[in-house]
Amino acid sequence: QYSCPLVLILGDCYHHSVSNISSAVNIRVHSFTMMLNRLISSSSRKAATSLASKSRPSPLHTMAAHQKQRPQRNENPQHQHQHQLQQTRHHGGPGPSTPTIPLSFLNPDSTTTTISARLGETLLQTAHRTGIEMEGACEGVCACSTCHVILTQEMYDRLLEEQCEEGCLGENEEDMLDMAFGLTHTSRLGCQVKVEEWMEGARIELPKATRNFYVDGHKPKPH
Repeated sequence: QYSCPLVLILGDCYHHSVSNISSAVNIRVHSFTMMLNRLISSSSRKAATSLASKSRPSPLHTMAAHQKQRPQRNENPQHQHQHQLQQTRHHGGPGPSTPTIPLSFLNPDSTTTTISARLGETLLQTAHRTGIEMEGACEGVCACSTCHVILTQEMYDRLLEEQCEEGCLGENEEDMLDMAFGLTHTSRLGCQVKVEEWMEGARIELPKATRNFYVDGHKPKPH
């Protein structure tokens, strides 16, 4: 009478054990399948990357090809010298293609020299570029009086109206002019006066002497 329930209990335990084992196996199979898929995908990506890197040219190869395509420059020394002359700037002034106007300089020996001044450059730059005897010991930074020039009254007044703040000279220029030789009421510093179109035909007088306070008597050359 007791055998029947015992059989039922044992049978029930067996059923649950089989079910648990089956579930565990399904989980293991699923996990293995996912792992296998990841491995396959990773291998495919690596293979594609390797193939792409082999087909892509190296930077050194690309550079060599670019240098081959670049046109060779003329190594003729005469051509190089002409190129350097074209690139010359006199104290950073406007280039050779800049429009010009005629200006006349009255030299210390009372002779007159007429030159072509480029619009936008200073009188000091014009003088250095064209060989006019104007020192400019500080090289145009308003720190000396060696680029002292004497203007006509008309030119002086117009410059005050158009170029100078509040109708008067800057403090630095006034201080430097106080040291200038042969100062007049129309004196200016050549490094502070820019060439404009309305100055065409104007006459600029150079003083008979200058006061160069540089210890070594520095006189800059055009460059």
